Order: sequence, then C-alpha cells, then structure tokens
Amino acid sequence: MGASALYLQVARTLQDKIAAGTLPVGCLLPTEHELAEQFGVSRQTVRQAILHLRGMKLLSARKGVGTRVESSRPQTAYYHALQSLSDLFQFASDALYRVTKAERVTVAGREAEELGCRPGRVWLRLEGLREVPGVAAPVSQTIVMIDGRYAAVASRPRLHTSAIFSQIEQRFGITITETHQEIEATILSEAQAELLQSTPGAPALLITRRFFGPGRTLVSMSRNLHASSRFRYCMTVRRDG
Repeated sequence: MGASALYLQVARTLQDKIAAGTLPVGCLLPTEHELAEQFGVSRQTVRQAILHLRGMKLLSARKGVGTRVESSRPQTAYYHALQSLSDLFQFASDALYRVTKAERVTVAGREAEELGCRPGRVWLRLEGLREVPGVAAPVSQTIVMIDGRYAAVASRPRLHTSAIFSQIEQRFGITITETHQEIEATILSEAQAELLQSTPGAPALLITRRFFGPGRTLVSMSRNLHASSRFRYCMTVRRDG
C-alpha cells in the first residue's frame, strides 16, 4: 500500500468486499489485530478505516460483540475524509465535476476582495455539479474561480475527472503549496434545491477552498454547496510534537 491515506485504502478494500458479498451483511469483521496483520498496517489505521465505514453506515460496532456489516451500500451519499492534499486529489477522482457553464469575468468590489486581487483582473468562472458514479443525486453544486493566467485548463463546459488544481499543476508546472478551507452552515434556495434534488430551505454546508501556489498567490477558489442530508465530512487533527 502507498504511504498516503492508508486508512482510506483499507476502507475502500473492505467496502469493495462488502459490495461484492465477500463480507456479507450480518457477518462480523475479523478483529483489529487480524485486519492489521492482513493489510500490513497499524491497528490505529484499521480503527480509522472502520470509523470511516461506520460513518457511511456500512458497519456498526458493539463492545463485546465486534464490528458487524450492516449494509452492502453506503447510506450516506458521500462521506469525505480529509487529512492532506492527497485526499483532495482522491475526492476529485471519486466525484466527477460536470461543468455546465464557463465564462471569463472581470472581478471588482467584494469579489475582487475575496480573491485577494485588484479590481479589473480577469478570472475564469466555472459552474457545475459534482457527481459520484452510482449515486443518483449530485454531491454538490460547485463554482470554481480560476486565475485568468491558468484559464486554458477549463475554458469550456465539460466533464472533469481530475481536480482543477491538479490540472493547473500539471499543465503550468506550478505547485499548490497550501489550501485554506472554510465551512459554514446555510440553507438551500429554491434554485439550489432543484439542482441538488433536495428541498428548499433544507440545511446545507457551504465549503469554500482557496488554493495557493508559490508566494501564497491564489491560483483558484471553489465554493461547494452540499445538501447536509447527503454529505458527511470528517477531519482528523493531531497534536504537534
């Protein structure tokens, strides 16, 4: 197994076995110790993988009983765990971005302030939906702003199977060194609810991500609106030292 996000790799392998019936609904998983030996990882990695699958309602755990398979399919439309930029790459690979509108815009006022640039700068604005294969409803409504210097990566509506920031890195030879993320609670408007196949006024999560390159220059920014009933977010924070 690769060094990045080991618990996610373990979780996906277990999820595949559950979906295939190798680990049928109702069965108990091997112990943490047995799974750790089987995958060649630590027991802590196994615990994280199990927690991830419990969040998707695939597993349940009871003291003195063990970890039981509860469902062959996730009960949450998408469960996103983030610990590094590598996890963002994985998210973009799992959730396709279908761009329905792409236009160059000249920013000013509050928009220029949010992008940290002077008024009059040209950016590429993308609008579309993130989709996960096998999940009927969209994962999010996503708006992406790209510095005009890098607009060539997404100048027309199309389906993106890799992260926009990853495409910018590969095409222009720059490195995204930092990502700043904000999460806020909101509610869905009628138009947003229609796009996300949800209910107007329903709770939602708005996740804004800013991607910075060398010199902390903003390369792109995305706003991702999720219907809260179909999206769950997990982040692990560890003590320094």
